[in-house]
Parts: sequence; structure tokens; C-alpha cells
Amino acid sequence: MSPRTGALVRIACAAVEHVFVQTSAGPFGFIGRLHTDRRRPSLLAVNGSFPQKDYLHDLPDAFPGANVLMVHVPGMGKTPWSGRSAADLTIGLQEAVSLLFRDLPLVVFSASTGNLLALGLTNPNICRRVCVEPFFQTERLWPFIDYARGELERHPKDAGKAQFLWDFFGITPDRLENRDYRHLLDCVTQPTDVVCGSVLLGEPPDDREVIWPSFTLAEEREALAANPLVTLHPSPPGFGHAVAHFQPGKNLVNRLNHGALRAAAELCLPV
Repeated sequence: MSPRTGALVRIACAAVEHVFVQTSAGPFGFIGRLHTDRRRPSLLAVNGSFPQKDYLHDLPDAFPGANVLMVHVPGMGKTPWSGRSAADLTIGLQEAVSLLFRDLPLVVFSASTGNLLALGLTNPNICRRVCVEPFFQTERLWPFIDYARGELERHPKDAGKAQFLWDFFGITPDRLENRDYRHLLDCVTQPTDVVCGSVLLGEPPDDREVIWPSFTLAEEREALAANPLVTLHPSPPGFGHAVAHFQPGKNLVNRLNHGALRAAAELCLPV
């Protein structure tokens, strides 16, 4: 540590180490970097279901001047499924956010399933949001339904995974029940950028070996666009649910997070 940089707390090394925060809804595992020298803008990234290895783990190095933590939905990463509802997990995550970020101006970035927890956060220091591919109903998400049933077939003894897929998505090997999260559309109370894939979700094609389309339904885009705090950013042509995984979609998301962090940095300045 040098006098110029101040103290630094790393909560990740090569994206494999976690700090676990025990909450009323069970543990959450975080990776990232926190600074202790002065008030800095902060970014919380909430990952989705079955993410690619190291997805979003590069964010601390992408924004080295900010406090950046990434958290997995319990059941993903190294955190076991806790058997709690999305609403309960939101409360638990809120407790962890209060502990880790205190009153620092906070940007919440959430991807896919991560939006089901992140959109319900009511921490008063949240000043901006960036949401990638939010979805609010599950029974029409045929690409994920196919994937989930494949996971259940490959891991028939994984009771935690089976419970997660039923609780969050209403999916079993032979049953499908909608999970309705449309109440979260009313939770957007900060300036929010929403990135959606340009390939719209339609009926399942005969050839399922195609790009996953966007999970944000047309009517959900209309509801989001009707909120004056929301700015919709359709992806470049040809991108679906994985819009933030590849260029130029990844650059778009990084630019939006950077802009949100700049706005948060203004709130860190002395009055």
C-alpha cells in the first residue's frame, strides 16, 4: 500500500476466491475489489443462472478506480442453493449490500436471472441501474426450458439444482408452471439502462440449435419503455440473450456501466 493509493481490499484472486456474507436468506459469495482510502463510486454486479466460467469476473479490472463486487445467485458459483424464494434472497442480498457498500453511491448491474434479485433491492444509496436481458415471466423461455431439462437429465441426483429450477422457473422434467415476476417492473425508481437482444423470442423452431433469442418479451419492453427513468438499448442485429458476452454488445454494456459510475462519482464529491 502506498500513501497515494490508500488501503485496498481484494475479494478475488484470479476470479476463484470468494468472501461469503451470511444473511437472513443464507450465504452470498462475492468476488471483486474494495478501496478503503476515500469515497468512491461502487458497482454491484448480480450474475445469472448457469453463467459461463468467469463471466463478469473481469469487471474489477475493467473499472479499477471503483469499488466493484460480483455476486452469484445462490446455487450458482460456489454458493449452495439455500432453498429461499427470490423475494427472500433479495432481502438477504440487500443486507449484504448494506454491509459491504454502506452509504457509497452504488450502481447495480444485473444480468438475466440476476435481475430477479437486483430489481427488488431498495438500498437508499442505489443511484443508477444497468439491466441486461431482464425477463419477467418464465413459461415462454423455451431455450432455457430445454437447457434446464438437459441439466436435470444430466444431474438427476442434484436436489438443489432441481429445487432451484422449480422455485425460480417452474421447470421439472415433465412439468412447466409459469413464474410471474412482472411486479418487478414497478421497482425501477432510479435512472436505468436496459440492454435487450435484438432477436425477439418467438415460437420454438424445429431446429433448436440456434442462437438463444432475447428473453425480454415485446410487451415487457413496452412496459419498460413507458417508465421515464428507463432507457432501452436494443443490441446490434443478430444478438439475443447472450448480448453482453460478445462484441460489440459487451462494449455497449461496459460503456453504460462506465457512464453510470461517472454519475455515481459525482455524488462522491464534497458538497
